Amino acid sequence: MLELVVFTSGGVLLALEIVASRVLAPTFGNSIYVWGSLIGVFLTALSVGYWVGGRLADRYPNREVFCGLVFLAGLLTVPIPAVAPGLLSALVTADLGARAGPLVAAFVLFFPASVVMGTISPYAVRLSARSVATVGGTAGRLYALSTLGSIAGCFAAAFWLVSVLGVRETILALGLVEMGLAVVALAGLRRVGAAAVASVVVLAAGAWTPRLVPPDGPEVTYAKDTVYHRITVSDEGGVRYLKLDNYWQSAMDLQQPRRTVFRYADYMHVGMLFQPRPQRVLVIGMGGGTVPKRYLEDYRDVRVDVVDIDPEVVEVAYRFFQVPRDGRLRAFAQDGRQFVRRTEERYDHILMDAYLRDTLPFHLATREFFREVQAKLRPGGVFVANVIGALDGPYSRLFRAVYRTLREVYPGVYVFPVDFGPGGWADALRNVIVVGTEQVWSADQVRAASRAVQGRVRVPGFSAVVADLYTRPIPTEDVPTLTDNFAPTDALIRLP
Repeated sequence: MLELVVFTSGGVLLALEIVASRVLAPTFGNSIYVWGSLIGVFLTALSVGYWVGGRLADRYPNREVFCGLVFLAGLLTVPIPAVAPGLLSALVTADLGARAGPLVAAFVLFFPASVVMGTISPYAVRLSARSVATVGGTAGRLYALSTLGSIAGCFAAAFWLVSVLGVRETILALGLVEMGLAVVALAGLRRVGAAAVASVVVLAAGAWTPRLVPPDGPEVTYAKDTVYHRITVSDEGGVRYLKLDNYWQSAMDLQQPRRTVFRYADYMHVGMLFQPRPQRVLVIGMGGGTVPKRYLEDYRDVRVDVVDIDPEVVEVAYRFFQVPRDGRLRAFAQDGRQFVRRTEERYDHILMDAYLRDTLPFHLATREFFREVQAKLRPGGVFVANVIGALDGPYSRLFRAVYRTLREVYPGVYVFPVDFGPGGWADALRNVIVVGTEQVWSADQVRAASRAVQGRVRVPGFSAVVADLYTRPIPTEDVPTLTDNFAPTDALIRLP
């Protein structure tokens, strides 16, 4: 029985660590700071737990206390989904920053239960050891079992639990498993009274825990946890929104589906200035499908490939955002860089719409990736990327690093800040559309090209889009070129 407890508790601990990333992601993203906070907190908790468990085992070497610790570990896990929303909201209000915010959240939510789980292995060693001569073998066997359990828990959480049960339900299940394990162990010791009381607590917790899972609001049409995101589709004020974790990704006017809700999508057509007759287009990042859907509607001779890492996002775009199952549209559930590297197709336009406000897949922003994209462009082809940042000032470092990197790959790089207008603030946070091409044109030539595509580009206000061409110098001396070896995108992000 001790071996079963050690194995299962090791699995619960690692599964909790994997799922913890999905608890913090809606608030803090999937940055290196989030993962660093979680790994650091769990390792610290294990260190403390090992020490405390060893001391307790020497002082109270009996199985009832051991079972009590197992039960307590589960009891401290069960409330996490109820505590998390309020805590995370308070931390956002406190604005502790990209580093301290996830660290505090990880410590408060996961440190207590993890410390108690850390006590289980050393306590089991003390209870199993028969003599000093065999204690080394006993410790090695039990810690190996705990590690094997952790491996099983890691794979179970990453490959199955989150996508099948959901994040909050998985945490509740892990807590109940740990509590139930303690009951089974107590019953095995023939402590019938204690086991009965513990069973009542577990059953009560099982009946009560669904109330701990905060319900989605009445405006939520669809919600699902995947291995990549928590996807939420909501209808508010006649507009349908797609939210990935805590990020507004796409929107569609339910009464006027062609109306652009998020203006940046219209700016994604600036590639038409440089290659006005595309036949093959690749869009990296599906979201709600606003960009590929409009390309299909407006340019009848275009075939569009869309790649998104999350297959559920692709299905949501079809199901809720009127993306047509058209023969001219092919959707692939794959990492964008892997797709670019493996595809044998060549494209006239490659559109990047996979960057979020405060997190960015660094491998989709490096010089090596931009060169891989360049190799998949046909002669005269263009690369168009949607970057969120400022043009100048304290919030501009990430944008300027991306700009510098693109300048090292493409001879011509052109910047179109969304809704900049004649009096725009360069240090304001906004969507910035950046175009990379082999063509080196003056600003006058770019504006002249807009006259050549009149009637072909039908997004409203396209003349204003072209007028937002940014011609001021963009300093890059204080930001790095992003490479596969060095791409500190998380450190470059700074938000108001």
